[in-house]
Amino acid sequence: AATGALKNLSVDEESKAEMSRQDGLRALVELLKAPDMVVVGKSAECLGNFALEQTYRIHICELKGVELLLALLEPGTQEEARLAAAGAILNLAVEEACKEKIRSLGGISKLVSLLNASLPLTLRAVVAMTVTNLGAQEQCALAVAEAGGVNALIQCMGKPTDDVLQEKAASALWNLSAVDSIKATVRKAGGIPFLLSVFEFSTFVPALENCLGTLLCLAETQDNRFAIAQAGAINLLIKLMESEHPTVVEKAAGVIWNLAHEETVQHTVRQLGGMKPLIGLLSSDSPLIRFNAAGAFPLLTEQEENVSDAFELGAVRPLVELLATETNVLLLQNVAQALGNIAEGHQDYQQVISENKGLQRLADIISKWAPTNENLEACIEKPDWLNRQELLAKCCFAVWLICQKNEVNQVTFCEVDGIAGIVKVLRPACCETLLEMAAGAVCALCEGCGRNKDRFREEGGLEPLISLLTHCCDNVKLNAAKALCHLSENEENRR
Repeated sequence: AATGALKNLSVDEESKAEMSRQDGLRALVELLKAPDMVVVGKSAECLGNFALEQTYRIHICELKGVELLLALLEPGTQEEARLAAAGAILNLAVEEACKEKIRSLGGISKLVSLLNASLPLTLRAVVAMTVTNLGAQEQCALAVAEAGGVNALIQCMGKPTDDVLQEKAASALWNLSAVDSIKATVRKAGGIPFLLSVFEFSTFVPALENCLGTLLCLAETQDNRFAIAQAGAINLLIKLMESEHPTVVEKAAGVIWNLAHEETVQHTVRQLGGMKPLIGLLSSDSPLIRFNAAGAFPLLTEQEENVSDAFELGAVRPLVELLATETNVLLLQNVAQALGNIAEGHQDYQQVISENKGLQRLADIISKWAPTNENLEACIEKPDWLNRQELLAKCCFAVWLICQKNEVNQVTFCEVDGIAGIVKVLRPACCETLLEMAAGAVCALCEGCGRNKDRFREEGGLEPLISLLTHCCDNVKLNAAKALCHLSENEENRR
């Protein structure tokens, strides 16, 4: 009765503090050795309540509570006491020191054995949650894999199971899959079909989210991308993008983004009707959904058939709108590259991008992010300097392909003051990719366009462009030479 009362009191902060001052934690740890399993179970539950706070977790660990709790996981322990001990270990496993203690004491193999399909679903779910906490530390994650934990967690996805166990097992697999070597282990253990089966047969949103999170990690490797696609994931993911739950939509789009690094997937997404819902997500109210949807487009538009599909389905307008409304550098990079891919070699597509103010938006971004003489040194010292240069490079790439052999667009870019921004990035301090793209843009803007040749000179672009002829990168020198070839057709420029 006393331990039961203490268990109830241990949910109250003031009571916990008073019990701690009276050395109650030591007494509770000692009670884990009691012959009465009811007392042991209540003591473990009480310690689990204390373990919700960092100070108490460390103290329980110092009192050798972890050792005694792990001992209660052995076969033969009364079911309620074993569940209480597992719950306490779950809360302790949040602490880094406790993770290490559990691993060093061989606790991980004991926990993995409790994922067995013959044991109660509740116990297996608690253990899966514990593995989630342990899996946040790489050494523990590797120990879980070595103990057969990956296969055991995958089996939790199939019968006998329930929504909660599937959710917790998928959460554990998500954390474990963050470790590169375990990505392959999940695939080889047959985990991918089990994860996809949840999409087919479950409507439990937390389980869906965790399965998608696991696939996000798994899809970071090529072998896994092929395996996921071949298992029929694309069709399921396209359906999930139409879910009423934003977190599900966000992660489904994210998995498609990762998978789209493969050419076969790029085609499959189009063939299964995935382009239309992805385009719709570009206008979502959720920033994360927009981010993931936009991320897929530079990859999907590598294929000519996808470019035609995206254009016909109206992708240009929402992509251009993102250039005006977003501030995330990576998202803007992806949008700029996608627009460049769409424009390449299609004069009618180039024109539609321009009519939707695409060139003006690109000019605005270049002007905003390009360094000036006054702030160049400060820009270089900022941690986002590399990302900023990549954004500028992608924008120059887009300008290049939108204006190439298109006199109307060449003039439009001049009229929105875009050339001044291009000149700003022709600096030796900029990376070679940015200089290559900027020089290529100058080449496209000035080819056959007398107005732009004059404007480029008036903006002071000739001198920095000439200096690029001695750059160490051959592609930079080549594009600079081509641009100067066009510029030198103007008599005033030759002088």
